Amino acid sequence: MLFGLFQTELRHDHGSRLLGTSTNVDNSRKALNRSLKGMQAVTKGEYEPFNYIDGTPGGPKKWGSLSPDWKICPEGKFQSPINIDVLGAHDTPSDLKRAYKDALAELVNGYNNIVVEWPGDAGGIEVNGSTYKLIQCHWHTPSEHTINGKKFDAELHLVHENDMGQKAVIGTLQTVGEPDPFIASLTEKLKMVGENEEIDLGNISASSIRYGSKKNYRYSGSFTTPPCKEGVIWTIADKVRSVSQDQIKLIKELHRRGFQENARPVQSLRGRQVWKFELPEEKEYTHS
Repeated sequence: MLFGLFQTELRHDHGSRLLGTSTNVDNSRKALNRSLKGMQAVTKGEYEPFNYIDGTPGGPKKWGSLSPDWKICPEGKFQSPINIDVLGAHDTPSDLKRAYKDALAELVNGYNNIVVEWPGDAGGIEVNGSTYKLIQCHWHTPSEHTINGKKFDAELHLVHENDMGQKAVIGTLQTVGEPDPFIASLTEKLKMVGENEEIDLGNISASSIRYGSKKNYRYSGSFTTPPCKEGVIWTIADKVRSVSQDQIKLIKELHRRGFQENARPVQSLRGRQVWKFELPEEKEYTHS
């Protein structure tokens, strides 16, 4: 995941753009901060850029040395992603409710990921009585979380934030198979968007994303990209969804060098408990 949401987002005027057209973002930091809600500042002259290539100065094992603000990456006790040991997960009552709705969305090719962002009210989720608004979703290839040690071909993150700035993320693991309907609906726009560009998508509801699962896992973790901020409520769906090889290739081709594979290695649990809970089966949304 996750890119952080600590600085004030710079909104821009939707009325100045036509639906389906692309707008070049001349300031790469503006594009980064918009698409990722300001969670990381990695532009040249501030921090050394990070990447996912082991053995390089910016690789995952070096993130903590790239900035004083990133020391928690190697030192934190609640870091993500993790491996989920299914037999070791403890039962807990369900506290997750979902209520997404249609809202204007944008496709953004940011610094290290492809993001669908909802600048307005797109609904959200309720966790333990707290309401979290949907902010954006993005993909990692391959997956960041593993289940019983197994890594998957991709992972989708739905990022939410409550009024106190706390974050909650729903992660869906994906394996190569049939095309993912949500990505399929974005394919033409994905082919249009260039680096540091954004495209209006019109009204989209996250209900159209196949993320549902009867069994789910819950734990307390962090962002999976610098600054690796902790205190993130993670929900990982047990049900693995499909994505085509062509769709994975398309997403990877849009990433910068060093980000074609943008999955942080699994982090130690350090005594944390992983919980499991069940949700009612939901009817799948069908794309028209």
